[in-house]
Amino acid sequence: MSASSTIQEHTTRTFTKADRSELSDIEWANQFFLTQIFDQRFNPDGLENDTDSNNCGPASLAMLMSLREEESSNLMPEVAIDHARAMMYMSYPDIDPTTLSEEATLYTRDGIVAVDDDTQPVFFETMAGSPSVAQGMISGGARPIFGSSWAELNEHLETNRAVIAHGYITESWRHLFSSRYGETNTGAIPHFIAIFASTSPEQFIVCDPMHRDGAVLMTRSELGRFFRSPINVFESIIRVMAWGEQEAQVHHSL
Repeated sequence: MSASSTIQEHTTRTFTKADRSELSDIEWANQFFLTQIFDQRFNPDGLENDTDSNNCGPASLAMLMSLREEESSNLMPEVAIDHARAMMYMSYPDIDPTTLSEEATLYTRDGIVAVDDDTQPVFFETMAGSPSVAQGMISGGARPIFGSSWAELNEHLETNRAVIAHGYITESWRHLFSSRYGETNTGAIPHFIAIFASTSPEQFIVCDPMHRDGAVLMTRSELGRFFRSPINVFESIIRVMAWGEQEAQVHHSL
């Protein structure tokens, strides 16, 4: 992904959300969907080499922020992803460009601080000196809430409408999508996705930023493939994170 002249000139887009009662689950979720790679509909300025993209975390956070009507809602897809990545640094918004990777570009458009860096991986939980999804939420004024079970995943979806999940791209996972799933290296690839609450209690809305055809509906059994351990296929490793509200500060008077 590069800060092209088109993106430099046009940072925002007109983004009017339709009422959910008028749409199917997929139509509703696709209002917020972003790919981390090139797609004419969901990210026309995205990286065209799928295997070079490590933007799954930033793209997932950008989708969640769009759902929550945070400032990324009206950003162009590439800028929304770059902005979400910038938020993942502890020094945001005062990021020192010398602390970024050699391939990264720090830029500001219309007051939006963004980091264009397609190859740098991000972590799930906060890591000193490294970008993380949890820090991205903190920078947005949230309190990350973690979950490690199906019960907690369902609870977070009911309470917060969406979560970011960490799991793996495997052949079993790819087979759940159309042929327009992005190209990846072989083996189990660590990956982030956004999951939205479905109107059906038996299904989940999965927004995988490597998929070029938008959101898909999955059963628990199908979604379970994403959490399957790359070491033991009989073990699940559920790691999800929801956008929690900051706890109110209590002030004691003397």
